[in-house]
Amino acid sequence: MDHCADRSALDVKAQGSIVVAGGDSTRKSTLRSAHSEPPFSIRQCGERILVAASAAAPVGGDELSLNIAVLAGARADIGTVAATLALPGPTGASSAMSMQCTIGMDAHLDWVGEPTVSVVGSDHTITTVVDLDETATCRVVEEVSLGRSGEPSGRLQLVLRVRRAGRPLVHHAEEFGPNVAGAGSVVSTGGARHLLSEVLVGVDAGESRVSMSPTCRAAWLPVAADAVVILAVGTDRPSVRSAVADLRRGPV
Repeated sequence: MDHCADRSALDVKAQGSIVVAGGDSTRKSTLRSAHSEPPFSIRQCGERILVAASAAAPVGGDELSLNIAVLAGARADIGTVAATLALPGPTGASSAMSMQCTIGMDAHLDWVGEPTVSVVGSDHTITTVVDLDETATCRVVEEVSLGRSGEPSGRLQLVLRVRRAGRPLVHHAEEFGPNVAGAGSVVSTGGARHLLSEVLVGVDAGESRVSMSPTCRAAWLPVAADAVVILAVGTDRPSVRSAVADLRRGPV
């Protein structure tokens, strides 16, 4: 079966940007500005801001980037409309998606994206960089599925960097897919195909803990007194989300 996307434009270079400003005394934040180039489409639905892809993307050769700025005192709830398929292109080139988040003084960002699916034959890199003010907080969730149902995964690299007041807080990188050896290989996940990473800044981190079941393994990993990375891998999305929810509720 040919998994390459049928799309007229090749090697798309596109950017999107979102700026959220703090509100008045009610603390209601507003979408100050949004800019999007195809395939991005950005719209506000109630108090949530949604990012959609208006065409098949990313395809091999594409380079996409999204810049998010949450200004001082603002609270932003941003996510994606639907799952993203990382697809191979006709030339075999790799694709990339980068997201840069800047969170200002006393501001908060909730980013919860729908999963990215690594389609067989694709070679995709997702880079997420979060820069926080000393007083800022965030929740950033990324999910990926290694292959569509009944198919193997493509090659997928995940890079996450979080800095607070310019100081490194988190630097996490993983690689999955064919011909990838070591801890980031599909084999090392025990056959599990759904992965989640979550960064929480502005919480009581407590001590590290794990959740283990026949369908999912998850870990709560403090990186500071008020910052945590949650990593989970499981056979399916409901199992992963259930394990993460258990970790967030704390020890029994």
